[in-house]
This record gives sequence, structure tokens and C-alpha cells, in this order.
Amino acid sequence: MLLLGRGRAEGIAYFGGTRDSVLSALAPRLALWLVLGGLTIGYAPQAISGVKVLFALCLILLPAVVTQALAHHWKREALWLRYITATWWTDWVTLFVGLVVALLMALASPRLLQSAMGAAILNGVEFAYSLWLTWYVARIGLLLRRGQAVVLVLAILGSLGLLVLLTGLSSPGQRAWHEFLYPMLVQQGAAH
Repeated sequence: MLLLGRGRAEGIAYFGGTRDSVLSALAPRLALWLVLGGLTIGYAPQAISGVKVLFALCLILLPAVVTQALAHHWKREALWLRYITATWWTDWVTLFVGLVVALLMALASPRLLQSAMGAAILNGVEFAYSLWLTWYVARIGLLLRRGQAVVLVLAILGSLGLLVLLTGLSSPGQRAWHEFLYPMLVQQGAAH
């Protein structure tokens, strides 16, 4: 994870290319999804909570579906299992990058970290790094040209954006992912 996260291509060799390795990489995401899904449904046991939980599962699996289709189109199916395994594991590096940035901001100026500007900086750095990491792992893992890796990143972003848009159209006024990800914040907001 750390090798790929630092732009070292040899890191891809440490990931398996089997169904078991894919399932091992998916397991922590599904565990987190189950916990947050349980909190969401436990806090508000209604139909919209079930929709939010299913929406979150789609957000987890949709990039895999999109990248598998592109790998098939580009004749890279044999590399896809290792690629998706590496992708799901290296995504966690983004959290570590966010923690390092937050720590540096807190050391430099604790008030900055608590401000809207600080949140924008932190989210911007995490988003930019995540885009780069997605591009890099696709390029290395699927042996893509730079432009193909850009197309893959745009396809992932486009599919996720379309999912968010369709969910928003079918449930106006709902912010399914935000409320799914932060059930405790929603609960605290309702208490005040």
C-alpha cells in the first residue's frame, strides 16, 4: 500500500490476483458498511434508511463494475483481479494522508483546522491525492497508457456522480451518502 501510495510501481507485486485476494480487500469495506448501515437503520428504522444503506453499497461496488468493464474493453481482464485488490487496499492510504495533513494543520494553526477553510484544504488535498492514486494504480495495475488511466478515473467519477444524481432525483431533499456516513452527526443535530 505504501509503495503504491508513494508512486512506486513495484508495490503492485505485493497484491494477489485471485478471487480470495479481492474478497480480502473488500471485507473491511463491507464490515464498515454493515456497521454504518446498522447505525443508520437503528437510528431511523424507516424505508429511506434502507435506501441509504443500499446506496452506500452501490458506491462501494460501482467503481469495481466500471473498471471491470473498461478492463474487458481494453483486453486487460487478466490483470483486473490484482488491480481491484490493490485499489481497494491502497484507498486506505488516502485516510493516512488526510491524518498527516490534519496533524500538520493542527501543529501550524489549530484554528485553521477547525475552520471552513481548513476543512476545504483538508478535503481538497484528500480528493486530489485520491484522484492521483486512482489514476496511478489503474495505470500500473492494468498496464494502461496515461490517457487510458485518465479515462478510467473520469468513468469512475462520472458513474458515481450519476448514481448520486439519480438518487437525488428519486429522493428529493435526501443526502443519502452524507447521512449514511455521519449518522451520529445527524443524531446530535436533531438533539439540539
